[in-house]
Parts: sequence; C-alpha cells; structure tokens
Amino acid sequence: MSKYVLIGIPATGKSTIGKRAAEILKMPFYNTDEMACERMTPEQQMRLLSLSGVERFEREQYAIIVELAKLDKPAIIEVWPESALIPEHIKVIKKIGTIIYIKRDIESALAQVRKRKNRMFMQGLNTGHKIDMQAEAVKLYAKEISHYEALADMTLNNNGSEREAVEKLVAMIREHR
Repeated sequence: MSKYVLIGIPATGKSTIGKRAAEILKMPFYNTDEMACERMTPEQQMRLLSLSGVERFEREQYAIIVELAKLDKPAIIEVWPESALIPEHIKVIKKIGTIIYIKRDIESALAQVRKRKNRMFMQGLNTGHKIDMQAEAVKLYAKEISHYEALADMTLNNNGSEREAVEKLVAMIREHR
C-alpha cells in the first residue's frame, strides 16, 4: 500500500495541500504535529519552548511516526520539520513510503507566516525587540534544505497558487501509484 510522507520547512503548505490532496484522493491525512499536541496536556504544550518540552515533543513525534509506519492502507502523512533531520526518525520515515519534499522559496514561506493570525512573539533578551518565533523557525530550517532534498524521493515546488500545488501533488501521487 502506498503511503506518502510530506517533508519541508515550516510554511511551505504541507498541511494545506496535503489535506486537500488527501480529500481528492480519498485517503486519510495525518499531521504528526497535531497528533503529538493532542497527546500532550495543556501544561506540557506550554513547556514546548523549554528543553524538556521539546524532548517530550520529539519522543511523541517518534512514537507517532512508528505507529504510522505500521499502517496497512494508503495515506498522506505530514511530519514535523525536525523529524526529517533526526537520524532515528529518518530511519522510520524511509520505511513508511514515498517521501515528497514540499519546496517553497524562503521569502514566500516568510510571507505566508506573516499572514497568520496566531503568530507567537517573544521579547528578545538583549535587544528588547519582538521576535516572531514562526518566522525564526522558517529561517532556521531553511539552513537545512539540503537535508530535505537528500531525503526526498520526489520534490514538489510550491511557489504558485494553493490550487496549483494541490493539483501537482494529486498528479504526483496518481502517477506514482
């Protein structure tokens, strides 16, 4: 059974186009970020910015990836951007199925983040300026693009409209089946 794993930096459209493609293809869609958060208490979620919180989130992500690798039906699975960089996670991701890297240029990804209403800001310790945590995550993961490219079986360039990206993903999956 064919399963497809979507990887990429934040704000590339993995969730949006993955969900829509899954609906069109009548396949389940799994978002490991959402699943990990559902397994954590609100207090644990609040600690995600601490080292112990991140470690807990990473363990949940790994457990979910292992569970999803055991699925015996087609599915589209979006993984946490960090999972595509952690060797232990990568070993399991490679066993799940076809890995599709959703690629978007950095400026477009940052523009997407700036449109979001639920952005999280922190106060810079040294400067006192507001720091956009989601934009910083995009910039941080963008430094690792070569890892995403090396892990992927296929790449979907998502610099057009959402509709175009969904159509491309659906076509890629249909051709691959």
